[in-house]
Parts: sequence; C-alpha cells; structure tokens
Amino acid sequence: MKVALVHLATLETPEATLQKALELLSQAHQQGAKVAVLPELFPSGYRFADAAFTPSVLARLEQFCAQTGLSVVAGVLEQAGPRHANRARVVGPAGVLATYTKTHLIPAFGEPETMIPGQELVTLELEGFKVGLAICFDLRFPELFRVYALQGVNLFLIPSAWPKSRGYAWELFCKSRAAENQAYLVAVNHAENPFGAASLAVDPLGQELLRVEAEGLGLVELDPAFPARLRQEFPVFPQRRPELYQGLLKSPTSK
Repeated sequence: MKVALVHLATLETPEATLQKALELLSQAHQQGAKVAVLPELFPSGYRFADAAFTPSVLARLEQFCAQTGLSVVAGVLEQAGPRHANRARVVGPAGVLATYTKTHLIPAFGEPETMIPGQELVTLELEGFKVGLAICFDLRFPELFRVYALQGVNLFLIPSAWPKSRGYAWELFCKSRAAENQAYLVAVNHAENPFGAASLAVDPLGQELLRVEAEGLGLVELDPAFPARLRQEFPVFPQRRPELYQGLLKSPTSK
C-alpha cells in the first residue's frame, strides 16, 4: 500500500489551507497513493473560532475521496458542547470511516482546559492493514500503542503538531513505538512554526523509511505482510509478563 505524508502549513483561513491540502492530495492520488495523512488540526491549528468551518472542510474531503477513491486521515478541531475536540477523522470513498478523539491532552497548549479527552481507542481495516489511530502527544504514552498492538494493529497513523524544538523526542518516540510493537508508524506534522518537526514513516524494526521536512508530499510503500512475518520470526508479545504490570492500572501519584 502506498501512503502519502502531507507535510502542510496551516494558512490564514481554513479555506486557504483546505485548498492547498486538496492540491497535495490530488498529487498523491495521481502518484498512486491509497491513503494520505494530514497534520493535527490541519485547517485551523488552535484558532478555536475556526472550528465552525470544520463541517464544510470534512464535506469537501468526503467529496474528494468519493471522486478519487483515496482515504484521508485528517486532524480537525471540532466544537464539543462548551469545549472543543481534537480529532482524527478517517474519510474514505464511502464517507467517514472512523473518528478518534485525542485521549491525552497536552498542558503546554492548554488542551485540558479547552478540550474534551477521548474515551476510547479506535481501530479500522484499511487497505489490508489493521490501523490504530493516535494524535501527537499520545506518542508519549506507550501503553496506548501496546494495547493497539495486542489487538492486532500493524500500522499506526498519527496526525501531529509537534514543535521542531522538541524534534529529538519526536523522532525517538516515533521509532520506539514502531519498534517495540513491530508495527509501521506514519506520523505527519505541520510545516510552519512553532511546529515543523519532520513528518516520518517508520518500519516495524524502528528504521526510518521516509522523512519530509519541507512543505509538500512524501510517498512510501508499506507491506502488510511484513509486521506479521516479523512478529512470527522474532516473537516479543508472548514473552510479556502482564502479572508484573498491575501498577499501570493505578492512578497517577503526581500531577
């Protein structure tokens, strides 16, 4: 399966950003991509007033996907009662296939005060892969990715808005989450400041397959048979000791 990483800057308006995104998505389709990933909150960033435009953005994406057959993972900002929600919408030719609400809200951007946290993990079948969805700060919580892997997930798709100044941690987490779970990982970032960490595709060994650092498009071919083969040849999960991990279920002792 060919996946497109759409390394995109959020512009002054959602309409302008969407137009740029559709241009890059059209290129991805023409180059044979079956799935494309856009950044977290791609049309708006943290401009909360722009959440009003999200329904029209999603409608345009649905129209595009119906016309092209492409599936798109799009990070969007949505109104959620008096607060907002940071979501990843998976849009396919038949409409919205899945919706994931960010489960770990980052204090650095005021998310706990302005957004609702997601209450469930979300998986879906996509082009021969079992996909697990996450968003940006979720990468700091390996438990989430291990749960996905134990459910058979072999590809993580992660819209993100990770600051370039913390790019060293970003690359470490992306490669670690892939290697420790023997799964592909595709994480796509914003191109503009203060974000701008490289968008990455990582294989189930934790090796970098693709890096996109300038605004634009990168494409990578993923083999759905590889994670299963690796998990059989180098079995990790059967060696787990869940009886020793009960502390993971305890409430945090520090805030």
